[in-house]
Amino acid sequence: MPSQPQPRPASVLASMLTAGLMLTVASCSHLTPLGPDARPQPHHLRSPIILQAMRVQNPTPARGCPAGFTKLSAPGQSPGCYRPLGAPVTITSAAVSPGPTTGPASPADAPPTAYGLLIALPAADRAELTAVSTQAYNSQGAIGISVAGKTWALPMVREPFTTGQFEIVVPSRNQLLQLQRLLTSSG
Repeated sequence: MPSQPQPRPASVLASMLTAGLMLTVASCSHLTPLGPDARPQPHHLRSPIILQAMRVQNPTPARGCPAGFTKLSAPGQSPGCYRPLGAPVTITSAAVSPGPTTGPASPADAPPTAYGLLIALPAADRAELTAVSTQAYNSQGAIGISVAGKTWALPMVREPFTTGQFEIVVPSRNQLLQLQRLLTSSG
């Protein structure tokens, strides 16, 4: 699952931000706020987000993970073998907003199959996000996204995150609400 907002059909996108804020997909590769003041303001997080560039190796049925790799999984993802690369990045301040949801193409009223939480960093933390995502991208790896000691996502990095935003995708609304409560005091 991608962690930077990816292209989605316009019919799949729904109202994405609380307090009436809306985001739209622009250039099919990143989200752009509507209007100059539409980007939510970062606040101190209740629990920090830990980002870790990871090398990825598929487990073998006979041997499991190779030496130096650990079997990890995240909600909605199959376990895989991961090895940390470099130092982790700790995010203590960010804007947290419900993001796009995805669901089956038909029927239109079916519940979503994935829920996103958009994370927008303050300008001071954007270079660290770009650095950790570039490290994961250069190794054709993933970013481990952990909050409160739990791995919430292990998305493969398809391009470095240069917009100061990323998305945490989980398979259920309950998990989305749990993660939002961990990050925000009024989520």
